[in-house]
Amino acid sequence: MGIAFERVVIVMLENSTRANVMANPYMNALRRKGVFLGNSYGVTHSSQPNYINAVAGDTFGLYNDTPGYVQWIYSSNNDNPVTSIVDLLEAAGLSWKSYAESLPPGYLQNAQAMYPNIPPDPDPNPGFFARKHVPFLSFPNIIQNPARAANIVDAQQFHLDLAAGKLPHYSWYTPNLINDGHTLDPAEGKQDPNDLDRHTNIDNVAAFLHNFLGEDPLARFPPETLIVITFDEAYPYHDPYEIYSLLIGDMLPAGTTRSEPYNHYSLLRSVQDNFGLGSLKRNDAAAAPYWFLRR
Repeated sequence: MGIAFERVVIVMLENSTRANVMANPYMNALRRKGVFLGNSYGVTHSSQPNYINAVAGDTFGLYNDTPGYVQWIYSSNNDNPVTSIVDLLEAAGLSWKSYAESLPPGYLQNAQAMYPNIPPDPDPNPGFFARKHVPFLSFPNIIQNPARAANIVDAQQFHLDLAAGKLPHYSWYTPNLINDGHTLDPAEGKQDPNDLDRHTNIDNVAAFLHNFLGEDPLARFPPETLIVITFDEAYPYHDPYEIYSLLIGDMLPAGTTRSEPYNHYSLLRSVQDNFGLGSLKRNDAAAAPYWFLRR
């Protein structure tokens, strides 16, 4: 069986229950453009460990949003670095990039210079950029390797790569804190901490995705591109962690819904299986890939 998609574009959004996202008219209607995963879940709380497990198959003991490195928790021996999807992609000769909105100029150089320390000053999350939402920054064998670190770029490069037909095989796109639904723009007023439905935040997500995807994602993106729109976790916190997840691509029957249970490990396993990468031998190894990749 050949590969189902030539490239994948993953967009992870922030902190909302599936029902709350679908209460937004655009987000509800967007389901018609792809296959809706009606039984999709986050893995844990808070945000950072969900991003980490989606690219490496484990949380490595990271349980909150305090900036850190997987190496501190999982292995004190830098000669045995913690691996991620990046290692599998590069071993197969496949390209990857992490696109981050509002990435401050010089951020990667500063991160390399500061390793292994992340001091509180300067702020690791300046402006509307969030380090915790760019999982590749937590892997020393990425940020300390100049060739790899060069693949973590400002999101403006995504639009240049898309226009030039140069998207890599694997794209991870991190919206800023406004566009991912995490935070309200100050111009919109102070967020009410008791507003657990966070409707205004989802309005921001909808506006971002409308611009990102366009009216016809299949026309905007190259053929054989799988677009994954998903959320890191459900908010307010409760079990189960139902999240909104949508797959868009010309290899899929748009306007349909799947009922199989999936989570972030399923996403990782699906990328691995599609490109024949093997697993990282963590939770990804036991995860079920998306239905259309089962052999």
